[in-house]
This record gives sequence, C-alpha cells and structure tokens, in this order.
Amino acid sequence: YSTYTIVSAVYNVEKYLDDFFTSIINQSIGFEKSIQLIMVDDGSSDNSVNIIKRYQKLYPNNITYIHKENGGQASARNLGLKYVKTPWVTFTDPDDFLDKDFFKNIDIEISKNNNLAMVSSNIIFYHEKDNFYKDNHPLNYKYKNKKSIKIKDLDKNIQLSAASAIIKIELIKEFKFDEDLKPCFEDAKFINEYLLDNLEKDAIFIENARYFYRKRVD
Repeated sequence: YSTYTIVSAVYNVEKYLDDFFTSIINQSIGFEKSIQLIMVDDGSSDNSVNIIKRYQKLYPNNITYIHKENGGQASARNLGLKYVKTPWVTFTDPDDFLDKDFFKNIDIEISKNNNLAMVSSNIIFYHEKDNFYKDNHPLNYKYKNKKSIKIKDLDKNIQLSAASAIIKIELIKEFKFDEDLKPCFEDAKFINEYLLDNLEKDAIFIENARYFYRKRVD
C-alpha cells in the first residue's frame, strides 16, 4: 500500500462536511493506516471549524486542522502542501465526496507502475437537488483507456482539475497554486505546469476511482 494526503481548502461548507468526512473515513483501503487529511480553514464564518474538530478528536493521528485568514482556495492549498508527509497528495473539495473504493483502486494502479506522476480519478456529477448521479462529464472519454500514457503523449487527455488528480509530492518541487488567478483556473495552471515538468513520466485515468462532484442547490 502507498499512503495519501488530502489537502482540503475549507470555506463555509458546514452542510457538506459530514458527507465528505464519512466518505474518506470509510475508505476500503483503511483510513487510519493509509490516509492523512489536512483541513485548511480559510477563515470560515459558519460551523465548519467545529465539525472538523469533532472528527479530528476521533482521528487525531490522521486529521490536521490549520486556520488562516481568508485568502482564497489557492492560498489555503499552498499552506496545506507544506504539511504533506506522504508520497501522494490530492485536493478533494470539502463539498464533494469519494466512492468507498476510491483509494483502493488508485493504489492498485500505483503499485503496478513506479513511473506514474499522475493518477486521474473519474468525476461523476452528484445533483444534490434531485439526489441523482450522472457520468456525463465532458472529459469522461479519458477513462475508457485502461492503460497508462506517457505525459508527453497525453494529447486530448487533458487534466483541468486538481481535486480529481493524485500527484507525487516529490515531483511538485516549487510549483504552487497561483494565488492571483481567480476564480477558477488555478487548478489547471498548477496541474499542467506539473505535467509539463514530468513529460517522461506516466499518467493514468481510472474509471472506477469515482470522485463525486456535488452540483450544489445553491
């Protein structure tokens, strides 16, 4: 088994945190031995902090809580990255959640290929209002190929989301999320700078590592 850290930027997501935590604590790979959670509170004004601290009390060895003044998702993730001690990191958003075999299915692929720089998980939309799931992300064709691809040959297999990517901490080096890019391109810039620096490494897109992206009612 490998070990994984989730760095999550938290801002006023009290309604969603129970779903988030439950999906991670119940990972079939074994939460306590395999997963670290770094929850960076970006100046939340709701009850998010108390919910995080409740889970932290249950799993003090797995959950780290960091508070900072509000500065946006990029700055919160950059701060969290400084605390990562596992070989792999990802950036699950705290209003989303994961399939219970998410890390198990990723781990199987990682154990087979020591040249991997990125594992991409399959984004499934969860429509909160009507409580249904839909596998219709416009980039979901990437998950039909079962084999790893050299990063320099990715072609149309683009990766825009940091939340659904699992990347190797030792290869990140000095890359950071761009704190001046708002509101929504910092993921793609960060991931693609990382990929361009690792062209000879491999990437794999795993259909059965399912990341549930919440289409919020609000």
